[in-house]
Amino acid sequence: MRKVRVTIAVAAVAALAFSVFARAQDGPIMIGSSIPLTGGVATFGQHSRWGSELAIAEANAKGGVLGRKLEIDFQDNRCNPAEAVKSVTQMLAEKKYVAILDGLCSSVVLAIMPLVERAGVPLVVANASATSIAERSGVGGNKWTFKVNPTDASMLDALIGWLDKDGKANNIAFLGEDTDFGRAGSTGLENALKKRNLKLATVDFFQKGAPDFTPVFTKIKAKKPALLALYAVDADFQNAMRQWYSLGGGVPLTGRVLVDQVPKEIMDSGFLDGTTSVQPYDPSVDTPGNRAFVEAFKKLHNVPPILVSFEAYEATKVLIDAIRRAGTTNPAAVRDALATTKLPSMLGTTIEFDDHNLAHNNAIILTIKGGKVVIVGMSKT
Repeated sequence: MRKVRVTIAVAAVAALAFSVFARAQDGPIMIGSSIPLTGGVATFGQHSRWGSELAIAEANAKGGVLGRKLEIDFQDNRCNPAEAVKSVTQMLAEKKYVAILDGLCSSVVLAIMPLVERAGVPLVVANASATSIAERSGVGGNKWTFKVNPTDASMLDALIGWLDKDGKANNIAFLGEDTDFGRAGSTGLENALKKRNLKLATVDFFQKGAPDFTPVFTKIKAKKPALLALYAVDADFQNAMRQWYSLGGGVPLTGRVLVDQVPKEIMDSGFLDGTTSVQPYDPSVDTPGNRAFVEAFKKLHNVPPILVSFEAYEATKVLIDAIRRAGTTNPAAVRDALATTKLPSMLGTTIEFDDHNLAHNNAIILTIKGGKVVIVGMSKT
């Protein structure tokens, strides 16, 4: 009798295990995402979430992937590497995510790259632009990290090339946040200028959350540069813009100036006319895919997408495409599928990864004329 009871118990456990496995196979495909939903760059985090959610919704409306719906679990990292490491470690321990998406902030991505490598789970980077991410990926060592957006180095080379053709690449001052993002901007500009036997006139950094830019702006203006390359985001960018405006400017801006984040009253005034910026996206790009994306995004949120929305949207589509081609949610198979990506971009190019797992989309050169943002050129990174 005891042997019969043991046999029945073993059979029951096996049945339960099979039931759990079956439910897991029939349930949604889970993607983990680490983005700043609170803190100083929460606006960017919100746009990243909106972009990914739109891509997920479109895929689910067509039946999902592999006969299953897609779901994305967003975890707040506050753009803080330590908080990101904590939350991503927990996500990876749960072993239910086919991949981790975004990170958004360069310092965060660099901090979680070793985690996904050890866990054997793909990390698809949508927004972080630090050149060191690509340098450490693919043949650089980390075969699990894929960077969909261009690096600062590749975008800045395109910008300096455009400025140099007009004789405007000499005597550029630099001001950036003291983070991986800001330092990547400085290094990228230095390298792009060095190729043309030029160099930055001055280099200054500020701490994130700095309340007063007056001293550094005054110092820079005293040097009389021809252009000021600015690397700041979200709350710091808004603060810097308003203080630059109150000081009367006097030096045209360039670099990664977030033209879509300029306070409306400053943009409308014409104060920033002559500003040049390089970005991976602008909502005015006139392609059928982008027009459809902008329309769908505005219908949902009553605001146009920004570069972060676009990058999260396309990066999520890249991941969905890889899962579909892999034919399984096995992370290693998805990683292999990501490596062979060839997906049309809304910017008119094809998204595919080089041996550093870096995609090379178009860089867009923007200028401000009459208080309006105008695309003056596009160049593949």
